[in-house]
Amino acid sequence: MRPWTYICGCMSSRETHISNSSPRGRQIQVGTPSEGTPDTRFLVWAVIATQFAPPFMFSGVAVALPSMGHSLGAGARALGLVETLFLAGSVAFLLPVGRYADARDKRALYKLGLLSFALSSLLIALSSSVPFVLCIRFLQGLTSAVFAVTGPAILAELVPPDRRGRAYGGSLGAIYGGLTLGPIIAGFLIDHWGWRSVFLASAGLILVGYIAVRLLMPPRAQAPQASKVHLPSTLLVVASILALVAGSASIGQGFWGYVGLLAGVAFAAAFVILQRRIAQPLVDLGMLQRNATMRNALFIQMLLYMNAFSSIFLLSIYMQVVLGHAAKTSGQVIALGSVLMALVAPLAGRLADRYPPRILTSVGVAGVGISAWLAIAFDAHSVLRSIAAMLAIQGVGFALFSSPNMTVIMNSVALEASSMASALSAKARSLGMVFGMLFTTILLSLHLGDAPVAEHPLAFLPLMHLAFVCLALLTSFALACSLLDGVMRRGRARSSRP
Repeated sequence: MRPWTYICGCMSSRETHISNSSPRGRQIQVGTPSEGTPDTRFLVWAVIATQFAPPFMFSGVAVALPSMGHSLGAGARALGLVETLFLAGSVAFLLPVGRYADARDKRALYKLGLLSFALSSLLIALSSSVPFVLCIRFLQGLTSAVFAVTGPAILAELVPPDRRGRAYGGSLGAIYGGLTLGPIIAGFLIDHWGWRSVFLASAGLILVGYIAVRLLMPPRAQAPQASKVHLPSTLLVVASILALVAGSASIGQGFWGYVGLLAGVAFAAAFVILQRRIAQPLVDLGMLQRNATMRNALFIQMLLYMNAFSSIFLLSIYMQVVLGHAAKTSGQVIALGSVLMALVAPLAGRLADRYPPRILTSVGVAGVGISAWLAIAFDAHSVLRSIAAMLAIQGVGFALFSSPNMTVIMNSVALEASSMASALSAKARSLGMVFGMLFTTILLSLHLGDAPVAEHPLAFLPLMHLAFVCLALLTSFALACSLLDGVMRRGRARSSRP
């Protein structure tokens, strides 16, 4: 599984363009310290280290949710929104921030993103109001998109082309580290100092990174260009995401929940229509229309990310509220899937170079689907070994799926279209995460509403079963799509032979 942030587009089209465009690259490097000097090497590692924060603040906060709910008196609906709004803020501003960063001073924007992220973490740690926490959590998602998007582009400025692979590899390592260590570190902090310590630790680490970057990174020498952000497209994206989130949280409270969902769909449809009519769209939808292989791969990817991130949220509450385990224990079990993903993903990438990628993706989808079916059997007396085994199967399945599926996507387009293909892949991952959390939020809103989950542990259990049934069916559908696409591709290959 690719990490959520990149889940959210860090390795999108802009970075690829910058790293491959020598004239522009040389221009931007004016005023940059020479690569290889101690200051520059330290700066590179500081930029890489900051990529740890967004995945940490998703996977770590997932473990903190039961404690947050008990401390703030937050109900099931609010707990779902804590994660949903973070993802929504990142997804809503991913592409607009990328466009803006290309035209303006990305270094200043990066520093602003770091400082804002640290400030938002501090505000949440000090807050005692659920509505205030939810508002700041959305803004924190926005700030994570800012520095996660600009970070890889800055690495392209600091590191010569022949060494960028190592820099991006280090960045991915930081992301996997955030996903893996987030539940473990958060669980330890919560058991000793409470849930607020998770946000305080995040604020402190990012502030250290900000100070290092502030001291070592020179400003961009060139005057910024005129902004290329298309404001109507941006507003439609933000309106669609917010309407869907508000609608999902209001389901079961009357008429307005359904109005919000319909409004979100309407805004999304308007965005699609607008992208087809403007000269420089945020998303090249025509590429999807022309390329069936890419379209199917992105759709399957979105369904699997729905499964993964819903599972983390549900299992964290299940282990602490229903089974009564400590946050530290819950975090260690959840981290197992990320560890296996990090270990198996490189092997899956090598296998994709030797065998048909579609075979590996189908095996990976099947593994994720099996894990969801296994989760349906969890009850109030399940042991941690069973949960760990389920997450292990899910982690290996995701690892077998992710790299080969990216190979399928990138091989389906010409080289000059690879940047847009990468951006669309990032968007599919992001939408999968958001839709997964919207699904769980709707489910909790319908059945528990504002009731604290801790007071109704046995009521949460059938909801979790229903959620995993839906996720298992979606993943089974994804597997059918993967197998059918493989059959159709072989048929097209035979028909093209003389």
